[in-house]
Amino acid sequence: MRNFIEELGNLVFIDGIMNHSLYLNILKNNLKLSAQNLGIGNNFIFNHDNDPKHTALNVRLWCLYNCLQVLKTPPQSPDLNAIEHI
Repeated sequence: MRNFIEELGNLVFIDGIMNHSLYLNILKNNLKLSAQNLGIGNNFIFNHDNDPKHTALNVRLWCLYNCLQVLKTPPQSPDLNAIEHI
């Protein structure tokens, strides 16, 4: 089992309000780099919720071509934040 402390990706500070363009830039600049730094390459399942910035067309298209596996979240789902239960 791997230590959770070792499994952190890049930390990005956001100044202001995030929109779909900023979210997409964060994904482009950090998702693959974080996966490489963690040593998992493309072997991960990407998870985000149904927030409008996550479901914007440009974000969905980028994920379609750049994320091998995206966890599908049903519409109107309850908050599925795993960290809340830890």
